[in-house]
Amino acid sequence: MDQDHIDKAIVENYQTLRNRMGLLTAAFPVVVILVGLAWGIQLQPSLSDYYFAQNPASGMADLYPVRLWFCGLLFAVGVFLYRYKGFSKNEDRWLSLTGAFTLCVAIFPMAVSGKTSPFTLAYFGYPNVTLHGISAVLAFVCIGIIIFWFSGSTLSKLKKDGAARKWFRRAYFLIGTYMLLAMGGSVLMHFLHTDRANDSYILYVEWSGLWAFATYWFIKNLELRYVADAIRKESGDLMPMGTADVAKAL
Repeated sequence: MDQDHIDKAIVENYQTLRNRMGLLTAAFPVVVILVGLAWGIQLQPSLSDYYFAQNPASGMADLYPVRLWFCGLLFAVGVFLYRYKGFSKNEDRWLSLTGAFTLCVAIFPMAVSGKTSPFTLAYFGYPNVTLHGISAVLAFVCIGIIIFWFSGSTLSKLKKDGAARKWFRRAYFLIGTYMLLAMGGSVLMHFLHTDRANDSYILYVEWSGLWAFATYWFIKNLELRYVADAIRKESGDLMPMGTADVAKAL
């Protein structure tokens, strides 16, 4: 097995990881909702409400059957983001921070009406502000920073394909903007909308924001294939470039 074969395998593995990350993120709201429906739990006001969504059937051993799926999927996403390497040290730090906040969303429970919890800011006079919610907001903010400031770090290599560069830059801007608007909108609805028990507007907004993030990973994979092809053409090499070659060129 030669070095080129090993490098190519590494590149393909990273492509697979990004695709799986996108699929996992896209599947998260769907799986949580479907598992809840399978246990007879009606559609909740938000995704976080599934943390303490109770099984309506009596005599069942698992009182909160969706929590395992909710936390398990978040742990998978969080660990991936924490361990995934960006194209610069700063991007890598923000990815790790995003992963840490995602793990905190799973670790810290949401607030329950009429119940006290040590995982709130009650000591500072904000009993309805939870570490769960703060972690979720910070995770989305970090993702937005990654998309706005670091997603285009490789686009400079598309020197001779201005149309593709412009398309990817616009796609990243739209995804990042929508994700931040979705998170901001869900936070505003959480504090301004009092009759949350009778609708699921927040859930739909959160769902769309997660699907936007999943789309980012699919588009990033597409962009990196364009970049690798552009670097290969510039070098006059008709063979696929290995990880070391691409990294050196970037």
